[in-house]
Amino acid sequence: ASPWHEPGDLYLFALPSALEVDGAASDWPASLSAHTYALAPASDSTPASNAAFKLRLGQHGAYVYALIEVSDAQVHYRAAQSRLIEQADHIEFALTTPEGEFKRFSVSTVRPGTGPAHAVQFQGGKLALGEPEPRITAVWRETPIGYNVELSLPQSLLGEKLAFASADVSAPEAGISVWINTSTVTQREGMGRLIVPSPEIQQVVQGLGRATSRIRVVDKSQRVIAEMGSLKQAQQALAPAQPSLFERIKAHTLRPIYARLLQQPTDAFTDDTAKAPRLETREIESALRGVAQTGRRATLDGKAVIVSSAHPIWVQDQIIGAAVSEETTNSVLTLRNQALEKLFTSVLAVFLIVALGMLLFASRLSYRIRKLSLEAEAAIDAKGRVLGGLKQSAAATDEIGDLSRGFSSVLERLGQYNHYLENMASRLSHELRTPIAVVRSSLDNLAQQPVPDEARIYMERAQDGIRRLNTLLTRMTEAQQLEQALQSTERESFDLTPVVAGCMEGYRGAYPGVTFNLRIPSEPIFLSGDPDLIAQMLDKLVSNAVDFYRAGSSIDLALARDKQQAVLTLSNEGPPLPAEMAGQLFQSMVSVRPHQTDDEPHLGFGLYIARLIAEYHGGGIRAENRKDGAGVVVTVSMPVA
Repeated sequence: ASPWHEPGDLYLFALPSALEVDGAASDWPASLSAHTYALAPASDSTPASNAAFKLRLGQHGAYVYALIEVSDAQVHYRAAQSRLIEQADHIEFALTTPEGEFKRFSVSTVRPGTGPAHAVQFQGGKLALGEPEPRITAVWRETPIGYNVELSLPQSLLGEKLAFASADVSAPEAGISVWINTSTVTQREGMGRLIVPSPEIQQVVQGLGRATSRIRVVDKSQRVIAEMGSLKQAQQALAPAQPSLFERIKAHTLRPIYARLLQQPTDAFTDDTAKAPRLETREIESALRGVAQTGRRATLDGKAVIVSSAHPIWVQDQIIGAAVSEETTNSVLTLRNQALEKLFTSVLAVFLIVALGMLLFASRLSYRIRKLSLEAEAAIDAKGRVLGGLKQSAAATDEIGDLSRGFSSVLERLGQYNHYLENMASRLSHELRTPIAVVRSSLDNLAQQPVPDEARIYMERAQDGIRRLNTLLTRMTEAQQLEQALQSTERESFDLTPVVAGCMEGYRGAYPGVTFNLRIPSEPIFLSGDPDLIAQMLDKLVSNAVDFYRAGSSIDLALARDKQQAVLTLSNEGPPLPAEMAGQLFQSMVSVRPHQTDDEPHLGFGLYIARLIAEYHGGGIRAENRKDGAGVVVTVSMPVA
């Protein structure tokens, strides 16, 4: 057959399998598109109706199959007693045999069902059914929009030409009102040819099922002879068939955010050329002239842009049609969004990894600094003694290691200096006692000699100075000896109440000019420690209170139990404590006396010794101004046994 096809030509495509002739389109392959044929009124005076039909043709094995889908608002069947077909809706088709003989057949039935096709003959000048053709099977089936007629013809019956027609009857008595045909069925001349597409077109059609965009094949008359795919499937085709766990997580977490940031493609657009029987575009016209061309156009609603490419189909040196590939920019937009999503996700993943790394590094750094701080605090006890160096990060080569080694060096030097200060009192006492003894013995010998009265005054002053210096050395030695003794003193359980009461009786005898008030509980309060040390502590506290005693006032000593604590309070009138000395009052060699109140030297060892004894018993000591501002209250708290 010539490749220069006419509008009435019909294409016969190969079917993948035999069809069941039942009047339904469900078993026809989607790659074989149905061609719609327009209406043509029988005469100028007959108005057009909504009648139309679609035609599908295919071949498998020795049979050719045809499906005619007719749109008809009212189906009129042939009367059972009549063989005339012009007064009923019917299908006609004409063919030429391989020998070139013209034959005309009709499918006209009294009801839906299966039956043979009949030859068409004239009866009294009118078309009527002739002899049945048993080789042709026909099935008439009603549909919601009209009726379908499916035919099965032996391929041996067909020659070069084939044509179909649909006759619509609005009223039986009026005859045919609408006649629709692919080409003439009344005579051999003017009939369309039956064309078997070339292998090249068959290959294109067979490859349509693997396409993700819409691909259509048109003939020289720009009629669509095959179609596959949809413009609204691009997004689904790009989506993974089985999304991974990460993809599912991203779909529920990140994708809603991306949907707000990125322009999303939509399938809600109008495809104006969908199912069109003919395509008339510049790309196709150029392809049919032998020049491949691409183009783009917007949809009618402007919601999408369709990009199309047309390429000629050559058979030897002649063009028999064109293959048209169409795709919306939605797929490009989808790919762009997927690329941006991958980029954003990768950036977010890198950011999270870096943030997590920085968080771990900062946590590690914070942990090391906090541990270094705790070790630095633990390196010095509450008494100010250096207990040892730092171990944390000592071997590290970074800045934290340098800082740790710097702290260790400072603590080592501080410990050496602290050790020097702690031993200074004993060294001074040891070094000064011999010259003091020499001076004292010399003064004593000199006192036995007769000296002038003026010289005796100076001698007495020297003796008084030696006595005061010896007292200082004795107290310095006492504090050091007490620190050493506390490390080896054995503890015992004793009742604190009689110890305090006995000490108070002694104070009243030792200081007859001072008024003492004592308040103790009737029940015993047991401590674990040394009662002699408690007495020594009370001696220091009372002695300090007597130094600030005012005539007419009293020194109040009270003992009470507060839960698991024994609480001793000593209150006396006197000058208030300076605010800056609140935390230093119980340190060694600290005194708040504004001037010397007697001939006794005061270097602050008394309250320091009291603190050592309170801490030995697991307690603490503090001094604060009285609420009335007229004196000071010293409080000692120790846990009961």
